[in-house]
Amino acid sequence: MKSPSVLFLNRVYPPADGATGQLLAELAPELVKAGWQVTVLTSRPTPDAPLSETVAGVRVERVSGLPFTRASHARRAVSYLSLYPLLLWRALKLPRTDVVVTLTDPPLQLLLGPVLKWTKRSRLVHWAQDVYPELAEELGVLRKGGVLAGLCRGLSTWALRQHDRIIAVGRCMKRRLVARGLAESAIRVVTNWADPARVRPIPHAANPFRREHSLGSRFVVMYSGNFGLAHPFEAILDAARHLRSAYPGILFLFVGDGPRLAWVQQQAREMRLSNVRFLPPQPVEKLAESLSAADVHLATMQENLCGLVVPSKLYGILAAGRPCVFLGPAASEAARTIKHYQCGTVIPAPHGLTLANCLIKWSVQRARWQLAARQAAEAGKEFCVAEAARAFGETLTAACAEERITLADGRAEAGLPARA
Repeated sequence: MKSPSVLFLNRVYPPADGATGQLLAELAPELVKAGWQVTVLTSRPTPDAPLSETVAGVRVERVSGLPFTRASHARRAVSYLSLYPLLLWRALKLPRTDVVVTLTDPPLQLLLGPVLKWTKRSRLVHWAQDVYPELAEELGVLRKGGVLAGLCRGLSTWALRQHDRIIAVGRCMKRRLVARGLAESAIRVVTNWADPARVRPIPHAANPFRREHSLGSRFVVMYSGNFGLAHPFEAILDAARHLRSAYPGILFLFVGDGPRLAWVQQQAREMRLSNVRFLPPQPVEKLAESLSAADVHLATMQENLCGLVVPSKLYGILAAGRPCVFLGPAASEAARTIKHYQCGTVIPAPHGLTLANCLIKWSVQRARWQLAARQAAEAGKEFCVAEAARAFGETLTAACAEERITLADGRAEAGLPARA
């Protein structure tokens, strides 16, 4: 019997940097182990990257678009626009697969899906990591309620209705998609995860990262990851200001990069925050050491972005066995997870003094910290790639079945029963 096949479309895939590419690189080999023939179609990160290769059983095909840049929204848009026709043309030339999975990088890539569905007669699944164009509107990239945003929304909704299934990375995101008029029964929530082979709890006394960076006995409050437009930092900096003199043993350690990093560094200099340090992004092989070096992690998200994005950094924090203080909406997937597993604190309306008081309590209530750390580590075991691959396999198989859900209204075609 012929093995089922699937094609993923995403802008990044290792060795290119990018969270969605890393997630896909962890998921794809697991699907191969489960019996799927997996192809990933992506962009070429460097001129010397092979156009075609097989990695861990996954066939990787690449196209050469214009170089990606964060220098300006316009230049980034041009880079995206150069990729759409290249991805479509290569996908059309590749052998037919049973399922095509579109992702959200680049934005509106899902528009390619219906073309491939009609020409290749493949089933179609969308893996939503973000919701566009609402995210672009809330971040000020597109004028909210403007003509361009309205056009993008109409095209996006139309394309989503052509997909046979949708995978959302949070319950809050599912609500956003249902509000678009998509069938709730066709949307499955499969959260992101952390790879337990890469991230695990390491005690401070045995952690070389703490020794290398002379962290000593200080209580380390870490923000690790992307300094993106969706992440507010004002409350964190203000909390550092409040704690600078009164609690010098509390250190704020920022690890990563992104478009807001320069602003955060400038603010720290102007505020003379001697209790703040910055480190570059850490290699994947050192993630367990760097994440475990913290006592408490911070994750942030703007209130108006609830359901448009879901902070995936939480799963690495849990896998490292550390409590998380989430500064963001209580209805988000991150907040609900922290509350359910009792492994941190949720602050829906963050202010510097509120956060400072919260961190003081975490630093002095050792028994509470130890309990939350254990509960975080246990929760982290549940958010693993093996479980995600199982859910993906079920969804892809359902998409291949004869029964098809009409996403426009949730009714099954030809009188067949809908399947979740």
